[in-house]
Amino acid sequence: MNLAKIKYVILNRFLDMNSINVNELVSKILIPTNKNPLVNKAVDYITQLFPNAEYYIIGVVDLSAESTLLYSSYSAEYLDVLEKLEEEAVNELEDLLKKKSANIKEKLIKRGSPVKVILEYSKLKNINLILLLTSTKIGAEQVTLGRTAKKIIIKSKIPTLLITPQSNNRIPIKTIINPSSGSKYSFRASILSINFAKMFNASVKTILFSKNVNEKVINSLKDYAKSINVNYEIENVHLEREELVERLLKETELNDIMIASRGRKSISYKFRYFSPELALGSLEREVISMSKCPIILINE
Repeated sequence: MNLAKIKYVILNRFLDMNSINVNELVSKILIPTNKNPLVNKAVDYITQLFPNAEYYIIGVVDLSAESTLLYSSYSAEYLDVLEKLEEEAVNELEDLLKKKSANIKEKLIKRGSPVKVILEYSKLKNINLILLLTSTKIGAEQVTLGRTAKKIIIKSKIPTLLITPQSNNRIPIKTIINPSSGSKYSFRASILSINFAKMFNASVKTILFSKNVNEKVINSLKDYAKSINVNYEIENVHLEREELVERLLKETELNDIMIASRGRKSISYKFRYFSPELALGSLEREVISMSKCPIILINE
């Protein structure tokens, strides 16, 4: 058996491992508390999207290194006040979920580094989706990706769902856009896109930004989509960085949800559906923050 054939066999075995029960794709959802005006919109959307999921709520009193350096004179009384505020946020979120008849499995408040606490709890509870919100100050030009949300995106091995102030949050999902750099991480995002399409009876379009197209990979994705009766299309384009951002933002207007890879961790975190050379910098954050549709990001 030649090398190309071996790679093709391994690829198809990978596909078999990833063709999971679509009803189990998102069964446990974690929502960290967030004093954000988007929370009502986000809860309304996610409970419509995943009405049968179990929901977990977590509030974290920030005792991260950055926070304690800034507020080195924290007193026990002040920490109690912060915990009380988190308790209020948790209860408000619980009320919102109850109004949507969501199955709330657990709620809790912890002290510590928010990113560490959230990720450790997610692993403990076998969470398979974390809901994150972008933040906004004054007008669309001030839309930002918060410090905690950004770090969770970078470090989490669990898919994250991002809601932006501009997201249309259309229900039901009929069209899924899947940007891909052709990396193995992007390949996983493509598989997830196809599985989601099966779950929602939707179609998928993969936009491949790669000069070195692996036809075996492309054919395997097409074969997999066909095997589970998903309408699947691949478009291969070559664009400069600025054009790429513009194109992706346009696609978020035209489609109901974007599913993409966050790349992998390295010296500089690489956001691979743009280019292997780019870190999670301003342009990448722009696409995340300014998206007109929700975005699901996955990692290794």
